Amino acid sequence: MQAPAHPDTLPSAHALRAAASRLVSALAAHSDPEYRLTVLKRLARRLGEDQYPLFIRILGVVAESDDSRAHRVLAETFGTALRRMDLPGGALSSWGATRLPDSRQPVAASALSGQFFGATPQRLLGPVEYLTVWHLQRTQRQPLGAEAFRTALARLIALLNHSEDARTLYPQKLAVDAQSEMEGAYTRTTRDRLAAIAGAWGAGLSPEEVAEAALAAGGDAATPPPGAWVVRDL
Repeated sequence: MQAPAHPDTLPSAHALRAAASRLVSALAAHSDPEYRLTVLKRLARRLGEDQYPLFIRILGVVAESDDSRAHRVLAETFGTALRRMDLPGGALSSWGATRLPDSRQPVAASALSGQFFGATPQRLLGPVEYLTVWHLQRTQRQPLGAEAFRTALARLIALLNHSEDARTLYPQKLAVDAQSEMEGAYTRTTRDRLAAIAGAWGAGLSPEEVAEAALAAGGDAATPPPGAWVVRDL
């Protein structure tokens, strides 16, 4: 399937709808779940890590449509990915993972790596985790605004709820992630938000209520980012 072009600005609504239609057609043309997952991962890979927000936006276009068959086939493909623990992911810089060498010890040449000079490690994140980290943590991207986060998260959850596997397994994954303290992956605030999403989603709340729970977790949902940050929408 042909991926959309990589323009400097967000593709037009027509281009997004066309890309979403091609994705759904490619998935629906085959009944093999593994093949469908390959198609979905290929799209994310062809767009590239810098364009993962575009991948999420294409998912959102499908979610906004009234095509129940499209909802089901895409959600079921994510269900397969979750069963395989192989979500199509995007990378965000793990700013917290960069550490200075121990000043009490001689500095070896190997310590002066790209990581030391700011090329921080990146982890592949599924779409829900990506949105949460993008909204809450300092990464290589301009921060995602609260309203855009709320809308994109609710839209994504509504789509994934069309698969019983995705609806069940994704909250379980997020609950595990929320307990993880992998260096540089998630801040404490991000883990709190992931736990809130997992709890609300797993409890069967509506997508809008899950998004509200994510924003309310920690009690600082209305706190604006630092003035030097440029906030963008998805």
